[in-house]
Amino acid sequence: MNISNAVAPERRLPFAEEMKARAKAKAETAERKSRIESGTAEALANPRLAAPENQKSQARAKVQQLIEWLKIVRKLYAQDPKGMAKALAQVFKDLKAAVKAYRDAGGQEMSLSGAVAAPPPAAAQPSEAAAGDDPSDADAETETGSPPDEPAVSGPEPAADPEKAAASDAASIYGAVVGEMRKAIGEDGLAFLKDVRGLVEELDKLLLTARGQAAIRKRDKDTDEAFEDADKALKELHEEMDGMEQDIRRDTPTAGMKLSMAA
Repeated sequence: MNISNAVAPERRLPFAEEMKARAKAKAETAERKSRIESGTAEALANPRLAAPENQKSQARAKVQQLIEWLKIVRKLYAQDPKGMAKALAQVFKDLKAAVKAYRDAGGQEMSLSGAVAAPPPAAAQPSEAAAGDDPSDADAETETGSPPDEPAVSGPEPAADPEKAAASDAASIYGAVVGEMRKAIGEDGLAFLKDVRGLVEELDKLLLTARGQAAIRKRDKDTDEAFEDADKALKELHEEMDGMEQDIRRDTPTAGMKLSMAA
């Protein structure tokens, strides 16, 4: 008698079930990811975010204008350290204003993230008395202090409530959408800061060169005040940029990290 042939189907069955379960889990993960991505895109396109997005666009445009102005500044004040210091002081102040505007707009979007995402359905409220309850049973419990004796009934566990399961799933998707939305806002802010910091590095080199040129010339009060003003403006700009980054790291610690939305 061939024993291996008799048990082979039983060995293949668990493997087939495992592959089926894996395929189901993979499909559910893909479906969840798709729902989160579409929900996030829809939330970010909400008209309520139009005003802060416009403010951010204006801040970006201002930075671009300053980059173009920098080309003129390099030539115009190449041999004029005092003029260079005054020009850079103004550029630092303008950059600070742009960063502040962007920071405020991003903060508004963070605050609105929970409101513009599609909310999960409200949980069903339980009724005062379940359908089919017999009021006489409650009366009996009230009078005697304990429910009437009933024979113990054994049976299968009740099935999970599909409505509760759907509500729980919707709440989970909502939370993920809000998280992804805040992450996108945070990463957008970090990208803006990266561009500004790159520009500031170039400006700082120009200021250093101008300072060296001034050092070999006869000192005068106006020149000293011009560099003091530039140094102060640069310091305040760095403080504004650092504050914006701290806001982002606080509001969305996952910004900049690659995480699976299906996790």
